[in-house]
Amino acid sequence: MAKDYASLYSSQNDSSALEQRWYIKEETTRGTLEPFTGSDFLYTQSGGSIEFTQPFEPSPHRSGRHQNNIIKQKKTESWTLPLFINIDETQGVASEAEVDDGVQTLWKSLLGNEDLTTGGPTYTSLTAPDLTFSLYEVGDRYSNQARGCFVQDGTLNLPGDGQANIEFSGNGKDALLIGIGQSNVDNSGGNTITLETDDGKQFEVDGLVMIIMSDGTTRSTDTPDGSPRTITNVNGDVITVDGAALTDADGSATPIYLVYYEPETPTGIDNPIVGLRGNIRIASFGAVHQCVRDLTIAMTNNHELVDYCFGTDSLDSPFYVPGDRFTANVNMTLNLNKAVIELLRGVKQFEAQDVEFELGDNTSRHLFGKMPKIFFPIPPITVPESGSIPIEFSDGLALQTALDAADEVTIEYR
Repeated sequence: MAKDYASLYSSQNDSSALEQRWYIKEETTRGTLEPFTGSDFLYTQSGGSIEFTQPFEPSPHRSGRHQNNIIKQKKTESWTLPLFINIDETQGVASEAEVDDGVQTLWKSLLGNEDLTTGGPTYTSLTAPDLTFSLYEVGDRYSNQARGCFVQDGTLNLPGDGQANIEFSGNGKDALLIGIGQSNVDNSGGNTITLETDDGKQFEVDGLVMIIMSDGTTRSTDTPDGSPRTITNVNGDVITVDGAALTDADGSATPIYLVYYEPETPTGIDNPIVGLRGNIRIASFGAVHQCVRDLTIAMTNNHELVDYCFGTDSLDSPFYVPGDRFTANVNMTLNLNKAVIELLRGVKQFEAQDVEFELGDNTSRHLFGKMPKIFFPIPPITVPESGSIPIEFSDGLALQTALDAADEVTIEYR
């Protein structure tokens, strides 16, 4: 059922967390919101957020005992997005279609290189990340529209008894907060929408909006699905939008609504792959299966934020520089046994470990990953009061196998 924006506008209820939805769209121009469609929707877990802050400090001017003003600092925008590993298992062969478009964008922003020539998408650090994307958080009464976004960190969690997931986080240029306003005048013939008193405070320049008719659900022909308008000016309660003159924006007889843009029909892959199916292989064990209690891979870009340019109050183009090393840290837990003692002896001799994993049924669509050269610090043997003795191999460092191999981490949808 379509969202009723008229009811949302008139409702006295507070916003509900259950209405949160997320969309991702790779940007054509860095820092410019990219219009999105229903296929850019992706299922997420709770905990996703966009944080846009404007730090300041008290002015050091001396005028007596009391403070008068503030010193403004650079605006900052950060975001977090936790996801299940959703794969469309109905695909007959491995292809892009088994992975959401937004997820592909996130992996490409994290690792840099995307290879689509072998079937399903494969990601490595062969090339440096070179894109930005628009990230949209859509609620019931608001939309956070973040632009110039990029991934700084991605942590893949594969617990033996729990939910496999990947949490992406990063930064961006800024975020625009857009709400809902009502108009009771005829706005046709120009590019402005005159709203009710104070409703103009619901909107920001550069935000994406659409016009909804009096029934609260029908989209104006001026803003059909897939074609939002961009706000170019906010003057009190008069909102100016780009594009052709409005022809279907008459609110004089019955009100119309100016609303944050969202697609009419979101579509995404809703098939979480969990650790109940899969395999983790450690090469030093040979063909002998070992119980791996959990495996975590924390990948970090360490991008330099371009927040030092004179005359700008936020990140400046190109927003980030891949100015530091890409790092991948690995943690895994195994029970102490004969084979693990041999593994511990190898770790003491600085022997690199080769680890692969498959998440899902390897006879159908699944996620595959490999890290052929991991060095682990020597873990302690901590004996609990009862039960098995878990050995935590923490802070392992995944490296490339040779100069320019860029194979410290490979992620492949098969």
